[in-house]
Formats: sequence, structure tokens, C-alpha cells
Amino acid sequence: MSEMKEDKSKSDISLKDYLTEEERRRLVASLHHALVWVGVKEPQELNVDKDDLSREIEKFHQKESDLPPEVHASGKIELHRLIWRLINEKEITEPERIQIEEIIEILQKKERSEEEDLKEEALSPEKARALHDEAAGIIRSILDLKDALKKKGHAAAPVDVNEELIRQKVSQAKRWNQLIEEIKGDKS
Repeated sequence: MSEMKEDKSKSDISLKDYLTEEERRRLVASLHHALVWVGVKEPQELNVDKDDLSREIEKFHQKESDLPPEVHASGKIELHRLIWRLINEKEITEPERIQIEEIIEILQKKERSEEEDLKEEALSPEKARALHDEAAGIIRSILDLKDALKKKGHAAAPVDVNEELIRQKVSQAKRWNQLIEEIKGDKS
């Protein structure tokens, strides 16, 4: 009886229930915009492939016990807690830095996988939007983790305040120019 229901439900699905190629193209393209992460929160928790996690641990000859407390061998990462802790840490040790870089690699792989799913899978608009939003949240998490590592890395070296201010302004100007170019490109 359940097989008949499944067959009927499959036949009730029409092409209008799936994402169009234009919608798919727009969602994928938006993941590549410079500011896709603005207004997006990192996921509280994220499940990653535990085999990927194991490979990253083995790459640097580490054990599961070396993982940060927010990363579980089952593949669950308490991402929000991890980022919050790193932001509030005064210093990050070299082993922690390596672990965070490994986590960034895992997150990048997960984001690429979700982007591929968005490009190729038959998805409803709702599922596609959810997948897009999760990928954007992962991008936000990656940027937050990289930023935390970068800030902690600069804390050890003395920095001339004026020189740093100039670097920040130049970087900001470059990002604005890039955004303007992307907007011009979208209108063409």
C-alpha cells in the first residue's frame, strides 16, 4: 500500500515544483558575491562528513583527543561556540591554529559540496533556498574563523597604528571597488 502512495506522490510532482535553471544560476552566482555573508549567521551546529574529519586529523598525526572541545569525532561541529571562543581568546596556540585551519578546510569542502548540489540536484525552490542559506552561513563561518586566526596572529607582532589604518582603508576601498564592478557586471 505504501508503494502505491509513493508512486502516486512521485507522479504528482511536476516540473513547476523544481528549481528552474535561471533560479539555480542566480542562487549559485549569489554564493560568489563578495558580500554573500552579510546579515547571515553562522550555523549553531554543523554536521560534516566524519571521514573528512578523520582524514584532516590524520594529516597532522593528531588524535581525536586533540580536537577542540566544540568538534566531535561524530562529525558534529558546534560552530557558533567555537567561533565565539576563538574571538574571546587572548591567544591561540600553534596546535589550536593547525586545528582551526583543518576545520576551515573541512568547511570549505562542505560549502563546495553544497554548491555542487545546488548546481546539479533536482531541488524544490524551498530546498534550494535552504541549501543556499546554509552554504552562505558556512562561508560566514569560514571568514570568521580566518579573521580570528588573522587577528590573533597579528597580536604577537608590534604594529604601527597609522600603517594598519592605511592598510584597512586600502582594503576597504578595494572591496568597494570590487562590489561596484560586480554590480555593473550584473546589470550588463
